[in-house]
Amino acid sequence: MKRHYQQSFLEKGFAKPSDKFGGSLLKGNPKSKRPLESKLPIHLVLRSGKSSMRLPKTLIVVNETVRRTAAKHGVKIYQFANVGNHLHLLIKIPSVRQWAAFIRELSGRIAQQVMELVDSASIEKFWRFRPYTRIVRSWKKAYKSVKDYVYLNQVEAEGHISRKEISSLSQLKMIWADTA
Repeated sequence: MKRHYQQSFLEKGFAKPSDKFGGSLLKGNPKSKRPLESKLPIHLVLRSGKSSMRLPKTLIVVNETVRRTAAKHGVKIYQFANVGNHLHLLIKIPSVRQWAAFIRELSGRIAQQVMELVDSASIEKFWRFRPYTRIVRSWKKAYKSVKDYVYLNQVEAEGHISRKEISSLSQLKMIWADTA
């Protein structure tokens, strides 16, 4: 007697989409939709062409713009780092529908305000890539890892460490424990 096996749904049309989208991953016009979740945190990276977002005259403006725009659209910011040529945000969006309005306003206002304060003739295109997003699939280990990574970028941007010296937050904690 022949045994019947259940059909597998791991074929081409049933593959799970990637949790990452944008940034340097895109090579041309995207063929898929940006994966977003309103119940899980999202790691967002906005990369600029120039290191102009951390200048003394633009730092406060950029940071306030991020906070005000997030508050306006109901986006919760868990961790934020302005590195100069890119921004890292660990956020939670209230709904997938509000994502477009939030990212459009945030990226547009930052580009407009920085180009007003800096010599805009030298800046051809402000944003180097489209916004990079990655869904953080766990509120425990993955969330803590991304939060630590964003914090590490913040500490590096403030000039306390060099990325050549330290590659993880645990190394940073060991060094700070030794100096204390």
